Amino acid sequence: MVQQSGKKANFNQKLLAVLDIPGLKCIFDREKHLLERLFWLLIIMAAIRGMLFLGQYQYDRYRANPTAIQMDKNYRDWIGIMPGLTFCFHDRIDWNRAWEYLERIQLTGHEATREGLAANETTGTYRRYLADFVQTLVGVTATELGNLSHFLTDRRLATGVNILELISTVGYLAVLGLHAPQHHSPKAPPCFLCQQVHPNHDIAINSFQPEHGARLQVHQIVTERGICYALNAPLALLQGANGTSGQVASGKGFPGWSPIECEFSQHECYMKLDMFRSTVSYTIHSPYEVSTSDQLFTHVEESDELVAVYSVLETVANERLKDLTVRQRKCYFYDEAYENLQFYSYNLCIMNCRAKRALAVCQCRPHFYPFAEGPPCTVAGLHCLQQHPGWSSDADCKCLKSCTDVGYYVASLSKTQWTAEGGIPFTHKASLRWEILQPKTRLRRVLIFSYEDLLVSVGGAIALFFGKNGFYLSKIIEFLSIELGGWVRRKYIKRKERKRKRKHAIQLVAPK
Repeated sequence: MVQQSGKKANFNQKLLAVLDIPGLKCIFDREKHLLERLFWLLIIMAAIRGMLFLGQYQYDRYRANPTAIQMDKNYRDWIGIMPGLTFCFHDRIDWNRAWEYLERIQLTGHEATREGLAANETTGTYRRYLADFVQTLVGVTATELGNLSHFLTDRRLATGVNILELISTVGYLAVLGLHAPQHHSPKAPPCFLCQQVHPNHDIAINSFQPEHGARLQVHQIVTERGICYALNAPLALLQGANGTSGQVASGKGFPGWSPIECEFSQHECYMKLDMFRSTVSYTIHSPYEVSTSDQLFTHVEESDELVAVYSVLETVANERLKDLTVRQRKCYFYDEAYENLQFYSYNLCIMNCRAKRALAVCQCRPHFYPFAEGPPCTVAGLHCLQQHPGWSSDADCKCLKSCTDVGYYVASLSKTQWTAEGGIPFTHKASLRWEILQPKTRLRRVLIFSYEDLLVSVGGAIALFFGKNGFYLSKIIEFLSIELGGWVRRKYIKRKERKRKRKHAIQLVAPK
């Protein structure tokens, strides 16, 4: 025990002895000169300031920028990921199906749909009016909503037609061979019509491995360009036009399946799509992404044969990045939830932002965002969005990039058109073949400043300015614990002594 002049040391004296900071005793030593005590005070204050500055700097670094992107060149063991494909047919209307659907929802009867028409209009004129209505809805995109004001005078067309079902259901049955819903609500929103009028299209798909047959499934989706189809794109199921977007998750992984992979050392990594008597527009993108209207689509006409070769730039991520917060790593992993979305991608975030902006200005979301919250827009709702063109802007969306990504860049593109003299095509088949080259470099997101590094940095700052370590801190904790226990024990003894004296005093004054 520390003693001075034969007396028991007080708490402050024992604390100074435990802290054992050089110069600290000189500050409280009255035998030292005032200037010497002031000098040591300034030195200790500067050391405390330096320690706090370095500690705060390292903590800010850990919180704001603990990751880096490095270049990886060990390409011999890499496995390629085949790109996702989104393609849209140019012919999107089967008029036989269109009239059958319109009759089923009782829109073709002239007497039953007189509302909004002039008295001298005939049944033929009204059929042309309905045909124009179908063509307008099928052609609706995020950037071009068409002449919708022409149909606002008819209440049933303006508010009573389900657009999504109209543009996609029959196409879904024809292409994928699945079953569409059999019930049709008379009050359903307007895109119900688009599904019902989509024609049959014959396509054939193959790849570098015949075993991929079961995985080469084409899924009908609704995009910002209307009804399209997705291949090798798991997240595209969130855009499902058949209303199953909320049931895409299968366990912990991606919805339904993983994208097709290819070993460069064993295969020529390609896929091929043949389309018979059809013309399409297509775009290549990451299989962990979805297409938007901002992407460039390439047209493929009848009798065209396109061969596209793509170079690949992949970004992978260290698993330890998942220990950080999104704010720290400034990116999302694909299997992380975001707002109302079960999975994340940059384009999904952009489209969800646009849907929320549309919901704010017109109290509905466009039909090409089936994964977003809110009631789908009717024709009147889409016309409202026409009056607010800023809804489709992504200026204020503040979406983060994905932590892992695959970018595809055109290395070569060749186009052959098989026609005879006069432009007569030899065959009514269009062919699209895309191939990826083995990359020699890729990017890797790594954690360069972990929580352990933060502890080491703070400990180094303490050691630099005060020469102390973790054992020193444990000694201080031990001292404070002992002092606290002694203080509690003394309080308890004093309280017990007061009770004993009070009881003794009562006994002295009690009557005999």
